[in-house]
Parts: sequence; C-alpha cells; structure tokens
Amino acid sequence: MGRRKRKQQTYKRVKRVPKIFNCPNCGEKSVKVENIRKSAIATVKCGYCGLTKDVLVNSISEPVDAFGDFIDIYYADQELLRLEKRVDKLKSEKEWADLAFCYSVLSDICKAKAAESLEDDENVDIEEANKWKIRAEEYKRKEKDALLTLDTSELESGIKTDDESLFTEHDESSMKKEKKIEDIFDDPGFLEF
Repeated sequence: MGRRKRKQQTYKRVKRVPKIFNCPNCGEKSVKVENIRKSAIATVKCGYCGLTKDVLVNSISEPVDAFGDFIDIYYADQELLRLEKRVDKLKSEKEWADLAFCYSVLSDICKAKAAESLEDDENVDIEEANKWKIRAEEYKRKEKDALLTLDTSELESGIKTDDESLFTEHDESSMKKEKKIEDIFDDPGFLEF
C-alpha cells in the first residue's frame, strides 16, 4: 500500500531590526546603543574607535531611532555646507519654495549645533552657542522672506502648473474662453457615453 507524502513545511525568516550598527567614523560594525530604556538620554558608542555621543530618546524609541539621530548629528556639518551651496544655486534660479525649505533645515541644524555646544559638561562655550543661535534666527528670517517672495510672485504671475494638469488650457491663447450653455449643448460629444 502507498502512503501519502507529507507536504514539507517552509519557514519564513523574520527580519529583525539590528542592534549593532556601522560606525560612520571608522567603518566597523561596532556601534551599540546603551541606556535606551533607563532614561531620556541614550548613549551611542563605538566599541572600536571609541566615538561616543548622547542622544535624546522617548519612551517608544528603539536603538535604530537613537542611531539615526546620532548619524544626523555626526553629518550635520557636511549637511550645513551642502545646503549653503544649494542656497546660492536656488537664489540664482529663483526657486523660492525650495529656498525657504533649505533655510528651514539650516535653521534647525544651527539650533542643534547651539544645543550641542551647551551640552559639554567640562567646557561650556556660551559664546559659540550664541553664534549658532544668531545664525539660526537669521536663517529663520531668510525663510520668511523667501516665503513672502514666493507668495508675491505667485500672485503676480499665477501658480505654475504642468501641461498634463487638468487646470491648464491646451490651446494657443493664454486667455480662458467663456463657455456659454448653448455651446455646451451644441457640442456633439456632450451626451455620448
């Protein structure tokens, strides 16, 4: 007599969120997040090169969230330089919306730098923190100016839309034609399905 063959079970691997990360300084996979559940400040520490940073966390933060904040802080200087170069390009192209967004991000980075300069326990540099705060306020003012310029340019020229938009006219004239009810009923495709 023949027996039925059993169907083999396949197991699906569950991907887990990592707890050890790559260090942006040395490149080794040796960064671990400590004290994430004990307090509002988690310590991100590289076991290979010794790079250490404290980051703020909340009650639902995971180690990957703290590591993401650590990476943002680590690359803040490079992001600051990149955005300052982008601002010059956006000014020349008169892209006011993108310019306002860049100023907003620059202001946030400057605020973070001011807070970072105040958090060192040994040597608190108040003068450096004040410079960053003044710079953040200046970027915030420039953001407001860019938004104001955007609003006035939109009022003067109208909002730009692309050709595929439902709201643009596709004929050669820039003026919209006034449609009368007789023209709609005379259109041969009005009631076609």
